Amino acid sequence: MQAKLLTEITRRKEKIAQNYLKGVGQILKKKRIELKMTQELAAIGICSNTYLSKIENNQITVNQEHLYLLMERMHIPTDKISFPSEMLEHLEKAVTLFFYRDVDEYTELYNHIAKFDFAILLQIVKLGYYLLIDDLEKAKIVHNEIFRYITVLEEYGFSVFLVFSSYYNIAIKDYKNARFTIDNIANNLYSEEQIYGLYNHAKFLAYGNLHLNTTALDAGFISMQIFNKYANTNRIHEFYIWKEIFSVYEGNFDLNTFVPNKLKYINNDLKNTYLIIMASCTKAPLKYLNHLEKTADNYLLGLFIKGRYHLDNSELEEYKNTLNELQELHYLKQSKINFAGLLKSIKAKDDQATKEYLINYCLDYAVKNQNLFFVEIITETISSILSKKNRYKDALIYKNKYSEYKQILQLVPKFTLEQKN
Repeated sequence: MQAKLLTEITRRKEKIAQNYLKGVGQILKKKRIELKMTQELAAIGICSNTYLSKIENNQITVNQEHLYLLMERMHIPTDKISFPSEMLEHLEKAVTLFFYRDVDEYTELYNHIAKFDFAILLQIVKLGYYLLIDDLEKAKIVHNEIFRYITVLEEYGFSVFLVFSSYYNIAIKDYKNARFTIDNIANNLYSEEQIYGLYNHAKFLAYGNLHLNTTALDAGFISMQIFNKYANTNRIHEFYIWKEIFSVYEGNFDLNTFVPNKLKYINNDLKNTYLIIMASCTKAPLKYLNHLEKTADNYLLGLFIKGRYHLDNSELEEYKNTLNELQELHYLKQSKINFAGLLKSIKAKDDQATKEYLINYCLDYAVKNQNLFFVEIITETISSILSKKNRYKDALIYKNKYSEYKQILQLVPKFTLEQKN
């Protein structure tokens, strides 16, 4: 039985490799044109003009002997092309390293493939790497580039790309589009355990951030079974942190059980997200906020909550220090929200200025990032200010807007895959 299984795995890999050998024709054609070489001159003594034409137009698969001879004639170094069998090995390794969130090993893999010319499987490898190191600008370029060549992907490459694509949309906080991708590949996912684990983990993250906790936990349970099987410590710790965050969204988490040590296995952005969410729901936020990581993008939001706490408790010296730090870091971090200015408006009890800033900047930013948790908090604050001014109808309008927005996000999306700008 094992021999038969290994034979079938080998057969499938060979079939996948043959599919991508067609893509080598694009490299040959590009080089031939650069050398101003006719097809006749390039093919003479190796193959017919017709055969070369079909290779270049991806109509047939070139055999390796002919390929080496054509590369030699066109002065293409063999170390500039990663052959399909090698590309497949790189992609399989990339899946494993992404699965374990092993940044160091993935960096070595990335450095190894960086020397090769364009190949779609290697672009998928690069996408996974950019996601792991949180370089979303490069991830966006590669993600959109792969979409242009998506029709040449076979089942395995297509599955890996769409799983990575789900993580990309989660990283840019487009949870609705991530959910759309996840739901639409469910029945066409390549049958491989680590891919299936990542798929369910992505589903857990997308659904959880859309406050669809039941489905999120069902997917999370499946991913955890696989993570536990492979002793995947990084993903296991990551799962439990998100599980606690989603429990807060549902109003079910005990905020008295904070253990700082459990945060050492996760990245700084997630660490701050966890601390900020927890701090937003307790009367003693400093036990969370004192552990914030300054290097993370969301550090300023944590500082703002800290400053608001000091202000509300008349701790004016601590408030002043926090305000100064917010002002110093605002331009350094190129923040889209002026937290220092908002804090000053609150201290001055300028409800009108506070309300306008919340509406025009904070609420708009939270909506763009599909952050239902903070959209609700900001909406409640705006409604409270309006109610204080006896504008009850306007206060109700904002509450209804939140309900409508939540419903829109949670509806099954009926649009085509697209990249968020």
